[in-house]
Amino acid sequence: MTDGLLAIGAFSRASLLSIKALRVYHESGILVPARVDPATGYRSYHTSQLIDAAVISRLRSLDLPLEQVRRVVHARDPQVTAEVLEAHEVTMRERLADVTRIVAQLHEGLDAPAAHTPVHVRDEPHQHTLAVRGQVTEADFAEFLDEAYGRLGAAAEQLRIAPTGPPGALYPPELLGELDDVEAYLPIARPAGAPPGGVVISEVPAAQVAVLVHAGDYPSIADTYRQLGAWVAEHAEPRNSPVREVYVVSFGETDDPERFRTEIHWPIQPPVHPPVHKENRS
Repeated sequence: MTDGLLAIGAFSRASLLSIKALRVYHESGILVPARVDPATGYRSYHTSQLIDAAVISRLRSLDLPLEQVRRVVHARDPQVTAEVLEAHEVTMRERLADVTRIVAQLHEGLDAPAAHTPVHVRDEPHQHTLAVRGQVTEADFAEFLDEAYGRLGAAAEQLRIAPTGPPGALYPPELLGELDDVEAYLPIARPAGAPPGGVVISEVPAAQVAVLVHAGDYPSIADTYRQLGAWVAEHAEPRNSPVREVYVVSFGETDDPERFRTEIHWPIQPPVHPPVHKENRS
């Protein structure tokens, strides 16, 4: 080209940014091509954008979130850059402290018996529910639940229904690492009238479940899942149905995460008893 433009392939080589990354930066509004062919959709970049590409590459090497990268690139202001990097340094130091804590826990031995109640098996009855469903990434579970329970509480109040137990959520038996089907619910005594938009009438079927109580905040719940999963593998056969979390003590009852109590219900196959053969004495 003679107009200072490089096709996306050539620009990726010159900037050492992959074509996939360049597309992400375009869609995020961080590095927008100088020209997009209206017929083919082919992207072209001006050579002057190589400087922005270098800045973006260096910022991303520091694990700076895309939103903050966009702020730096658009501002083109050393003061803004300094503010963003100072805030990010604090975040990175906190992350390092978390990593140090986790490593210490690993050295202490995470296979030690849990401080809370042992695994037990329970027959859970069928429940009618008000529910909010969504397809959510694992990283967004907390945000989805927070918004969902606000809607469920408003729906219960509008329908003049009192929940019959603590709120819960249904999670897929397998995490695909993409969008997973999640259902937040409030148990109710019987099906209600038409709930407001986004809330549905649903149910949690009766099931035999292996139960383990998680004591404490949600970021540490992975340890409890590991213990419960190991127990199920050794003592039962899991069913291919959603795993349940019941928030017995949560934000509605306390602001102290150390006092949170979450029951994890892992559906299992009921034991199959062999038929009893009666002795023939004739």
